[in-house]
Amino acid sequence: MMMPPNKGVRAASKYKSLIKARVPPKKNSERKSNSNSHFYSARVRYCMEMAAKLGDRAVVISADNKNKVRVCDNTPAVDRRLAIRRFYPADDSPIYLDHDFPTPGYAITPAGYLELRPLSTPQLTIDHLGRQQYVVPEKKASTIVLRSPHSPSNIASHLNDLAAHVHIPELVAGGTTVLVLLVDGGPDFNCNHGINAFHYARFFKQMNLDALLVTSYCPGDSAMNPIEHLWAPCTRALTSVYLPSTLPDEDTPPCQQKISAEERKTKEHVVFNNAMEAIKDVHWKNLKYAKRKVTVEIEQSGADPHPYGQDFDIVKEAIGGSARRLRQSAFNEEFLFSAKHMDKRIGTLIMTKCDEATCLHCTAHPPLVASSDMDLLRAFPSPQPSSRHPDHFLTFIEAAQEQSCPPCEHLPQFREKALGRCPSPECRYVFTSKKDIDDHRRKVHGR
Repeated sequence: MMMPPNKGVRAASKYKSLIKARVPPKKNSERKSNSNSHFYSARVRYCMEMAAKLGDRAVVISADNKNKVRVCDNTPAVDRRLAIRRFYPADDSPIYLDHDFPTPGYAITPAGYLELRPLSTPQLTIDHLGRQQYVVPEKKASTIVLRSPHSPSNIASHLNDLAAHVHIPELVAGGTTVLVLLVDGGPDFNCNHGINAFHYARFFKQMNLDALLVTSYCPGDSAMNPIEHLWAPCTRALTSVYLPSTLPDEDTPPCQQKISAEERKTKEHVVFNNAMEAIKDVHWKNLKYAKRKVTVEIEQSGADPHPYGQDFDIVKEAIGGSARRLRQSAFNEEFLFSAKHMDKRIGTLIMTKCDEATCLHCTAHPPLVASSDMDLLRAFPSPQPSSRHPDHFLTFIEAAQEQSCPPCEHLPQFREKALGRCPSPECRYVFTSKKDIDDHRRKVHGR
């Protein structure tokens, strides 16, 4: 009497479909509505089209962390409720333990980076309203970096990955001097956090980028970030896998042994390194995404972060402390450099080389990007409503030609908070909290 679960099978003919009901497929795509989503998505599109306009001069990196992978003899590496989709001999199929008892704190953090490359020659397309848009960058290589609980996962570690594993220095040396980071809004990447903004600025300067654009989708819309689609095949490849939390000749995890803290940590380094090597060399060895082999890298457990992150705690204390402490610290000059070259908005950070003769860095390393494109980057458009198409924002091409509106002017979140922008004419800074207003005025403008 009801509808067939699947119309494509022969048994569907036996269903009369008189009652419009059936067992539905599971969907995980429902999201809470957010009035800011449209604006955030339009801004991401602007950043993608800016990269497309620059062609070989730009690259987009979509970045985020995967859910942690558990290391435990008694608990599967990923959720036991996932369906097994691989073939096994009939007498050797996986049998899970009847209870999960995870080893506390034993988990691997995979950080993912997906490269999206613009076409060498920018090309235009037409949207559903007949408006011209640039063809956005295409998915290319993807890299996953594995870290143990004894290795920090923060903005500095992600910048290390970009430098060492995604090879941003080599790209810059080859003429790709504009980097767009499409990131998650969590604490590791969020550009509204002062410590993150400082490290982004440090990376921008030391990599000698002409521009660095860091943006994200609206909170709750992280599934729209392209890197998120890499995690499904990663999880499937770890279904029914157990990663041992013990050494080969032992039957108890180091954290449960009566040994010194130093000896325990030494053993744990071996446990986590073994688990990461198994993931890389066995379970994700043939992993592919976007028709390309996924590169899997390992950061040895407990290894010192390099080149970023060695002073992370000291920087965090200086940036998060008082204005006086910051001025007396070794980081004040870097902080003022970042403030001078920063266009900070809610959920987006834009670093660009300036055209002031007094700036030693920018005069010594003039931009390779065309002057007209640098002008556009320095005055990057903010989405504003289209007068011809209600409920739509201007396209990137239209916004670049229109008189630019103030940053975040049409973001509901900006209007609701009513915190405003820095009144200094030479400063491009949108406030995100009352504390942010006070910190900015004291630390940047000395008042």
